[in-house]
Amino acid sequence: MAQDFELLVSANILGKLSGGKISVEQFLNQVFEDKQNHANLCQSLAAYFYDEGGSPEVREFDIVHATFNADNLTGTFKCEFKVYYFFTCSDIKNDKHENITWKFKIDASHLNIVFVGEEPWVRDAD
Repeated sequence: MAQDFELLVSANILGKLSGGKISVEQFLNQVFEDKQNHANLCQSLAAYFYDEGGSPEVREFDIVHATFNADNLTGTFKCEFKVYYFFTCSDIKNDKHENITWKFKIDASHLNIVFVGEEPWVRDAD
């Protein structure tokens, strides 16, 4: 199931993106510098792994291959991250590297961004 969430964005950072003063990757990194925004994306990433057992957790991620269409305020980016699994009953810990592509749409009038993850999520070949 695709994960989705919505975040507020400051007019200042949005103005920098639309004015070409920062790249889309810089824009997204600034959005996710906020602790709550960072936590929202980590939780959405971990949610892709809830059905695999254990307690999946994502603590950090990197944004790569970002694109942005200034005409319709939409874009995509790939999120590279590590999933940590904790199996508390057996005291087993495990982790693996993953990546998921996200689409986003900016609503400049309401200063928010809607993010939608892959559906269906497809694992890249290792």
